[in-house]
Order: sequence, then C-alpha cells, then structure tokens
Amino acid sequence: MGLRLRIMLLTLGLAAVLSLVLIMVHLNSLMMVSLRYTAERAGSTAHFVKSFVLVRAMEKARAAPEPATIEDRIRLWRKVIAEDTDLPVLLSATLAQTQSIVEISVAGERGVVLASSTPSKTASAIAPRLPLKSLLELGPVDRFLAVLSAQVDYENRVDLGVSGIREPVFTIQVLVSSALLRDAILPELRRTLIASTPLLVLALIAAWLVAQLALRPIGRISQALDRIASGEGDPAEAARQVREYSSAREFAAVQEKLRLLGEQFRGAQQFKGSVEAILERLEEATFLFGPNGRLILWSEAAERLLRMDRSRIAGRPFDELFPPGRPVGQMLAGAITAQQNLRDLPIGRLMLSVDRLPGGSTLVRLRDAEGRRIVESQLNLSNRLAAINRLTGGVAHEIKNPLNSIALRLELLKNRVLPEVPEAKDEIDVISQEITRLDRVVRTFLDFTRPLELKESQLDLAEIVRGLIELLRPELEQAGIRVETAGLDGKAPMVGDEGLLKQAILNILQNAREAMGQGGLLTVQLLQAEGEYKLTIADTGGGIPKELRERVFQLYYSTKEKGSGIGLAMAFRAVQLHNGTIEAGGQEGRGAEFILRFPSQHSEAVD
Repeated sequence: MGLRLRIMLLTLGLAAVLSLVLIMVHLNSLMMVSLRYTAERAGSTAHFVKSFVLVRAMEKARAAPEPATIEDRIRLWRKVIAEDTDLPVLLSATLAQTQSIVEISVAGERGVVLASSTPSKTASAIAPRLPLKSLLELGPVDRFLAVLSAQVDYENRVDLGVSGIREPVFTIQVLVSSALLRDAILPELRRTLIASTPLLVLALIAAWLVAQLALRPIGRISQALDRIASGEGDPAEAARQVREYSSAREFAAVQEKLRLLGEQFRGAQQFKGSVEAILERLEEATFLFGPNGRLILWSEAAERLLRMDRSRIAGRPFDELFPPGRPVGQMLAGAITAQQNLRDLPIGRLMLSVDRLPGGSTLVRLRDAEGRRIVESQLNLSNRLAAINRLTGGVAHEIKNPLNSIALRLELLKNRVLPEVPEAKDEIDVISQEITRLDRVVRTFLDFTRPLELKESQLDLAEIVRGLIELLRPELEQAGIRVETAGLDGKAPMVGDEGLLKQAILNILQNAREAMGQGGLLTVQLLQAEGEYKLTIADTGGGIPKELRERVFQLYYSTKEKGSGIGLAMAFRAVQLHNGTIEAGGQEGRGAEFILRFPSQHSEAVD
C-alpha cells in the first residue's frame, strides 16, 4: 500500500469514525425515544384491557346466580370471559390501532389463554417472553443489536388479582415485536446515513489534498528516477534532487523506488508474455510451469478446479497435479514431451490449451465449457426472483395496511348497527372472519416472498434422498405403501443449501403419500446424464389433470380439499434457486410424477 493511499485512508478513517460516533449517538437517542413510547403504549393498552376485562366479567356475571364463595366467583368470571365472543374482536381492533404491538392475550388459571387477538392461541398456555423493560435496561450497543439483528417478541404483563387470593384472576399479556420496532427505526437510519454522505465526500477531498501536499517532494524524486529509467535523465541531477527533497520519512519510499528501478534493469523479459496471458484469462484455470516442470504461477480458478489451496499447489510438478492415468494428464504429458501447442482441445467437460513459452516454460489453460452459461443463468434467475419479490412484497404491504383500517371501521360499524339491527350480526361476523383470513394470507405471502440467502455447502443428493425415505418409511409402511428406489446407492455430489433441498423433496414425498391414501407404490429414481441429475418421484394415486399441472406450483393453489397450496410452491422456488427445474407429469388416474433436475458436479475436479 502506497504512502499516499495510507494518508488518504487515515484522514478518511478519522472522518468516518467521527461520523459513526455522531450517528450512533443520534440513533441511540432515537431508539430510546421509540422504545419508551412503545413501552408506554404497551402499558396503557394492557391497563385498558385489564379494566375492560374486569368490567366485562362483572357485567356478565350479574346474569348468573350469586356465587357462594370468592373461588366460585373467580371461576364464574373466568368462564364468562372465555365465552365472551366480543372480547377477541375488541383485542384485534385494539391491535390494529398500534404499530409495534403484535398480540394481546387474556389468560386465566395456570396461564391458560381465555381470549386472544390470535384465535389459535386460545386454550393454550401463555408463552413467557422477555419483559419489554429488559430491552430498555441494555447498553446502547446491545440494545441496537437486539433490535436490528433478530426478531424477538417482548411482553408487557399485567395481573388482575383479588385480595386474599395468591394466584391472579386474569393475566393480560401484550407482545411487542422487535421487527416492527426495526421497521420504525430503519427509515431514520437511512436518512442519517444520507445526511452523512456530504461529510464523507468532504473528508475524501481533504484526504486527497493532504496526500498531494505531503508527497509532492517524493513525486518530484520519482519523476527524476523515471527519466533515468527511460534514458532521458541526468544521474547527477537526480542525486541532487534526492538530497534536496529527501527526509527521514521519505527515504524509505525513495529506497523502494531505487530497488524497483534495479529490478527493472535486471528484469525477466521472458516472463512478460506469460504474465500478460494470465491476466487476460483470469476466468480460466491457468497454470504456468517452469522449465523443470514445476508450477510457479496459477490463477484462483486453478485452485477452485483442483479443489486445493495455495499451499498444496505451489511448486508441485505437472504429473502430480494431472496424473498421466487421466485424460488431461495424458494429453498434457504428450504436449510437453513433444513441445507442441494445443488450442481448445475438448476433453470431457473441459477445454485444454497448451502454449510453449520462451525459456522452456509451459502455459496450461483449462476452461469449463458450461461454466459461463451456468453462472449467467444463475445470475439472471436471481435477478428475476429479486425483482418479483420486491414487486409482490410491496403489493402485499399495500394490502395489509387497508386491512387494518377496514377491521377498525368494521368494529365501529358493529357497535353502531347491532343495537338497532341485531339480525345483521351474522353478516358482520362473516366480514370479520374474512378480514382475519385475508390478513393471514397476506402474512404468509410476505413470508414466502422474503428473500432467501442460500447456505451453500458440498452435499450428496443421493444421501439426502435416502435419508428422507428412511425418515418417512414407518409412516409409509403404516399406510400400506411400498417403496422402490433406483440409483440411490452411489454418490451424487453437488453444491447447494442442504436444508432447503431437504424441505423441497420432503414436500413432494409427503404429497405422494397423501395422494395414495391407504396403499400404493412410491417409486424414487435418481439418474445422472448429460451434466445433470434427474430425480423422479412417482406415486400410484389419482394423478394430476394435464390442465392443472402448471398451476400446482402456484402459491395457495392446491388440488387437495384441505391443502394449503404452499408446499409445492416452496419446492419450486428451492429448485429454481439451485439452477434446476421441476415439472409435474404422470397419467391421470394412474398416479402423479414429479421430475427434478439439478446441475451435476463430478466427484473429481479433473477427469
């Protein structure tokens, strides 16, 4: 790294640190204000629900006979609250008026939920969460990381008790989501970063000016030495400039320049062409072997091709890297022995080129004929998926906001209309249920369109399929389903996200089991041909009509009566993200067939 660059980076770094400190102070203040406001809203909401529950319980209890003991009264209160159908609607309406509260629950004996804004939580034990005040008690850095790095629900819990009774009569739990807090803070963070950009630009300009002023003497000395190197300068004049402009700090740079000048005159001209060739072909696996046949230079693509790190490649002879028993080794040994050049000679999936250089060196280039096409296809697919996710995610958000407003207005309409038109209750309840269902659909859609980050690793597709079959085997045998497999005994190496692939294949296997009901034949076959793996999963169920085979991969579309329409859509996305394809087939009435194709990867780097 040059001295000029160091000075620029130091100046720019100081400005960046100052900006970062100011940003962190501002964000900490903003986060504290937001958290305190959220805590106040959660507390006021909990006390409001507490008051409402108490009044509601007392009102409902008046219609029943007077309990003999306080325990009987408490049981009566809990019963009327559990049977109150208006309370969950009120909780949902209260939830719709807030931005950071995600759930409100009312629990009774032993923390069993009596009413909740999330209907599925009813009759289950209330889940303990970290108290919201614990987030306020964290340090600035820990609080910032807690809000921005993970999605955690914090609670504000209020107990409603009776004097003389240890266990609370009711427990009100208000859950606050850190994800919603993050959504409120991120816009301010973006505005702060944008506002800091001019400061960084000024710091960059200042760093450049400081570096120019500080290194002007060294620049003059370098110009004089460059004139000497080109034969235009006077050595005596250059020596005078060195004495005039050099100082203790600058002497190291001058010394380095002189060393480079000496190396230029000594040179190694015979390697100039080979270095240029390597730089021009960095996308290829490039090897430069010296006259003694040992490796002296190579590209990063060479390490990836051989699957060996730098320490294992350096200095090794070509016959160890490319054994003569393999096609590449045979052709390479023959070309080096015969001192002949080769141009794009096809060897399996590779293209081999050999160039004999002056001085006895040999330049070897290996290129994967399909590599560029696969990478470009993967990039195009990723761009399309990202664009679709941005579009559909924005549409889902635009639907969710009006839904909250509709739910609130419906609650107000219910309070106004029902006293005068009681028979309208069924219609209003239907509208409320449909709003809740649509809100659930939008939430699921947002989860589906959220971008995925693949956790790629080396894996064995055959081993994954074998493991999933063994996992389902007891369930299949119980249902009277026989399993026949083919091609799963060997290895099928590839690179991918193991968890995502397992879930995709498991969804298809489970669909096959459900399609066969009580008895049938499940056939799983894995083949390798033409640079790809072909995984076929076939059942003997009712099959899929031809006109519906394209639609089964659409989100929320299902041919089953109680199907969710999510499993095959997730499987389709997982296969696409691995640069593969999936298609549905089979004969209608005789069973369905799903064919998954993935790019294969040879177990050996070079054949």
